[in-house]
Amino acid sequence: MEEYLIDQLPNGIRLVTVPMPHQHAVELVCYLAVGGRCEPLAQAGISHFLEHMVFRGTAEFANSTELERAFEEIGGAVNASTDVETTCFHSRVHPDYIERGVELFASMLRRPCFNQIDTERKIILEEAREDFNECGEQVNLDNLMVDLLWPDHPLGASLIGSPETLNAIGRPQLEAYYHDWYHPGNLVICACGAVDPAVLRRATEREFGDWQPREPRTPVPLEESRQWVPRSRWVQDSDSQVSFQLAFRLPGRNDERTMAIRLLRRILGWGAGARLPLRLREELGLTYSVEVSCLLLDDTGYLAIDTAVAPDNLVAAVTEVLAILKRLRDEPLGAAELAAAVKTYLFDLDFSRDQSESLAVRYGWGLQAGYLRTLEQDRQELLSLSAENIRQVVQQLVTPSTINLAVVGPWSEQDRRQVERLLHAGL
Repeated sequence: MEEYLIDQLPNGIRLVTVPMPHQHAVELVCYLAVGGRCEPLAQAGISHFLEHMVFRGTAEFANSTELERAFEEIGGAVNASTDVETTCFHSRVHPDYIERGVELFASMLRRPCFNQIDTERKIILEEAREDFNECGEQVNLDNLMVDLLWPDHPLGASLIGSPETLNAIGRPQLEAYYHDWYHPGNLVICACGAVDPAVLRRATEREFGDWQPREPRTPVPLEESRQWVPRSRWVQDSDSQVSFQLAFRLPGRNDERTMAIRLLRRILGWGAGARLPLRLREELGLTYSVEVSCLLLDDTGYLAIDTAVAPDNLVAAVTEVLAILKRLRDEPLGAAELAAAVKTYLFDLDFSRDQSESLAVRYGWGLQAGYLRTLEQDRQELLSLSAENIRQVVQQLVTPSTINLAVVGPWSEQDRRQVERLLHAGL
């Protein structure tokens, strides 16, 4: 059986079917190629705002409650998310009601009424306030980091937006943005589960086939730039801990080193035996948890290390993180450590075969993002990696001059000076 099947309607809508006949549900997902990097800086947060508004009533459903009940009637629980490059609408549905599910998504995506804009704005403003402290300062480490990495570019703005940008967005701006980005050429519909590709196409043709294509828009280009010295952002906040994020910019996801980067993330932070939790938590007791994340966009990205420590442990924690990175740069991985990381990654690839949500991301988002890879492609590339591949990636991308650090909490000026000296001393 093929892992996935791709089809396309004459108006440009692309379809991905992932047959999982053993499943008793279908994950139905709509990916639109619009997200934070598409926004003018003065309208930061409008992609997320529009995602919320699509739930606020359509030509067929007066409000979000009616719409959500319609999904519940077919076994669904509709939800959505907005990221830097895409907006995703998704719901589980019963296999007997795939056509009804497509009909409901067509109502949302084609015929939103933009009801209760002011009410939804209040809700989003409350969500945005979670990123600020009582002094009105940004304390979300992810937002502080992207501003360090991509200042004065949409990639450097909060996906939720700020009170200033959200208050400036009204119906004219939402309708104009909808017109520019919600159209057939920007839409991928993916169905994973007990689904017949012919049924999916028939339903999509009926509900979306007469949607007229529009001229495509492109996101704001990212100018090539180099970072020559470490950069940091420090925000005082009243808390019992100091949180920090240490990050390095990455190339885009189609770079040949992407699989090595993904494996490096696991070596650093996946599981109790990974280098960062083993040293910082288990051996030194400096933190409760440490996380390593990897954002890979079309043309850029970053690898980030996050943790929170007692104020007195900030310098020690940063010292240890830098030391671990230095060892990865200077010393090859042991064969056992590499084999263990590869093995757990292979397990997760196998486990994903039973997870319709995971396969929807792999094939639906993958088609939308131009990063469509089979499980076997990932498997073979993973097995080809060597310890030297990992060391080369660290040497090339995790460099002293490209360190970025965001710190939030009750840090002292003395600790700040010590940490800054560590960053400039390099790895």
